[in-house]
Amino acid sequence: MALREERRRTALSPIVEEVARAIGRHGVKPGETAGAKAALRVTLERDVSRVIQVYWTPFEATVPGSSIGLHLEVAEPTVHWAECYLSPEYRNWVFCFHERPDGDIQLAYHRDYAAPEEAVRGFFDLSGWYVLTATDKAWSDAAYEVDPELDWTDHHSALSGSSQAGGIQESLKKSTIIWLRWPTQSGTETMPVWFVYDQKANRIFVLSGERQQTIPGAESLREVDVIFRWKGKNARVGEVPANVRVLEPGPEWDEVAEKVAEKRLNIPGLPEDTARRWRDECTLLELTLRT
Repeated sequence: MALREERRRTALSPIVEEVARAIGRHGVKPGETAGAKAALRVTLERDVSRVIQVYWTPFEATVPGSSIGLHLEVAEPTVHWAECYLSPEYRNWVFCFHERPDGDIQLAYHRDYAAPEEAVRGFFDLSGWYVLTATDKAWSDAAYEVDPELDWTDHHSALSGSSQAGGIQESLKKSTIIWLRWPTQSGTETMPVWFVYDQKANRIFVLSGERQQTIPGAESLREVDVIFRWKGKNARVGEVPANVRVLEPGPEWDEVAEKVAEKRLNIPGLPEDTARRWRDECTLLELTLRT
């Protein structure tokens, strides 16, 4: 019995990581859900069976065995909530409900997904609209709690953490390498890159196109996940989503490129000469961490 339960937990581990990343992307903070404007609970579910009525026809959504549940609720001014059930083996469900003017509860939207990672994205998109936007709330108003049965570790807290966390700030100031991950047509791409951090502006600058560093499709990037690691240690600090802006040649380009050139080692010539050469050959990216 213990071995079976351990296998179930192992099968759920990638889903828990995906949930942690989604929490981080949307800037949801840990805290007491009882006093929050919006409450997000991450739970361990067993043998889920939900009978839902769509118009006049009821149907049953079942998720046998162990699954991960996501529950977002807003109580004021009227009750709105969403549920999501995530499984590595069965269909994944998202339900959104709201309180009608007569006080009855009504199903606002539902959808099922084949893959749990799709359902995680669907839950945050749908619940953001049907629960938060519908009650004039935002993800910044929400606090999340995790079921103790899920063994939420420091690793998960790092995945869902803020860019203001001490470890991430230390990595930004002391490290010379970060990892970027972004979606591609065939899946995802992950690669280490050297960077320059402008602490005053709170921006990260990454150059693509020189001999030692070329990022595939850099000119088309608009969003990436930034993965931080401790300097000199094979250990992850955290992971934070970032918006990407491609700098256009001009005065801003020259100013930033010269700062980047000053930090780049083993490049002959003056920084302004290097920046001028980069303008014709390279793409300069500005990364803004979201949380």
